[in-house]
Amino acid sequence: MRPLSILLALFLLAGCGQGPASQPADSTAVAAWLTPVDRSTPETADSVPAVELAMTDKDVKLAPLPLRAGVPFTITVTIHNDGLIPATAVPILVYLSDVQEQLDYTPFLDVVTATVPATRSASVQVPVVWNLAGGEHQLWVRVNDLPQAWKARTPVLPEGRLADNAVLLDLMIEPYDAYSSDLCGGRVDVSVETAGIWLEPNLQRVRVRVHNLGNQAAYNLPVIVTAGQATGVSYTPALPPCGGTAEVTVVLDQPLQPGAPYRVQVNPEDWPSGLVEDDFENNLVSVGAEVASGTPALPAGASVDYDFSLSAADVDLGQPGILLLTVHNLGTRAAARVPITIEGRAGRKIVDAVPLVDGDGLGVIAIQLGSLNSPGATLTISLNPADAKGAYPETNRDDNSLIVTIPAK
Repeated sequence: MRPLSILLALFLLAGCGQGPASQPADSTAVAAWLTPVDRSTPETADSVPAVELAMTDKDVKLAPLPLRAGVPFTITVTIHNDGLIPATAVPILVYLSDVQEQLDYTPFLDVVTATVPATRSASVQVPVVWNLAGGEHQLWVRVNDLPQAWKARTPVLPEGRLADNAVLLDLMIEPYDAYSSDLCGGRVDVSVETAGIWLEPNLQRVRVRVHNLGNQAAYNLPVIVTAGQATGVSYTPALPPCGGTAEVTVVLDQPLQPGAPYRVQVNPEDWPSGLVEDDFENNLVSVGAEVASGTPALPAGASVDYDFSLSAADVDLGQPGILLLTVHNLGTRAAARVPITIEGRAGRKIVDAVPLVDGDGLGVIAIQLGSLNSPGATLTISLNPADAKGAYPETNRDDNSLIVTIPAK
C-alpha cells in the first residue's frame, strides 16, 4: 500500500495556483504528524484510566455506496467505551485523502465530538460534502487521539490504551460520470450570478463561478463573455449535481473599454451541443465594467461576503516540519479552497489552499514545509492574494499577510 500523502487542511489542501508547486510530501514527516501521541499511563490500583475507548474497521460505515466523485456521503463511526465512567466530548478526527495527491486536489478533514456512556457504545455521523476526485483513497479515523499540534485547542481524555483508537481504510471512489442524484429537485439547471463574476482588465480576462442547481451532473458547458467587439468562450469542468460549482477563466480576444458593460452567459439555449434546462433565465448576467486598474471588479456587498485575516497567535510550529494555521473570516459567506502561499529564502514558495473557511468563523490548514523547514528561517505567509488563482473578492487585505520565524533547535 502506498504511503498516505498529505497537503492538508481543515478542514484541509492540495497545492494550487500559478506559482511553483509545493514540495512533494515526505512520508516520514507525514507519518510523524499522523502518529498517535503516547499518553498512556500504567494501569495500577491507584492509576485507572478514566476512559477506555475502542473501535475496529467494522465500526466505520459509509453510505450511500458505491462512492461516486462529486456525490455527498456520510461516514458513521461507532465508538465503544469499556471504561467505568462516561467519555464526554471525545474528539474524533476524520481525514480522507487521495492515495496519490495531485495539484488542485483538496483532502477532507473534520473534527467532531461525541459523548460515549460508560460501558456502552455511541455513533456519530460525519457528512462529507466535498468535490473528491475519483480513484483510490484512504480514510483515517482517530478517536481521542489527535496530532500533537492540535492538543492545546482540542482537549483529549486520559486513556491507558491507544492502540485500538485508530482505523485506516482503503476506499475506491468511482470516477466522475454523467449521472443524476435524488438529493435535490429539478433535472438540469446551471446558473451564474453577479457575485460570482470578477473582471481582470489588465489580464484581459473574466473569472466566472458556475453553479449546478439541478440533480443531474453536467460538464463541458460553454461560458461566453461578450462586451462590444470583445468576446471570449471557455468550457466548464465537471459540475457535480445539487450545488456543485466550478470556476472558469474566460480570456477575451480584445481589451474591454473602461466603463463598458459586458455579458456573461453559460449554456445558451441555442448552443448546438448544450444541455436542455428546466430554467434558462438564470444563465445570463449583465455586468458593468466600472474599473480602470488591474484590480478585479468587486460585486456589490463583496466586502462583507469575504474578509480574511491572519494573526501571529494562530500559528502553531510545535510539530517539526508542519505549520498549523488557523484562518479567520470576518465576512458572512463560507469560502472553499482559499489560496495561500508561504515564501522563504531565494523565492522558494509553497502554494496551497485552505479547504474551508466558515462565514463569521474559522478554517484550519496544516502545511508540510519541506525544504522551507530550516531553524531560524523567516517565512512570509500570504492569504487570498489578489493575483492568486481562485482568489476571492476582498477589499481589505491589510491583515492577510504574516511573517513568522521557525524556532531554532
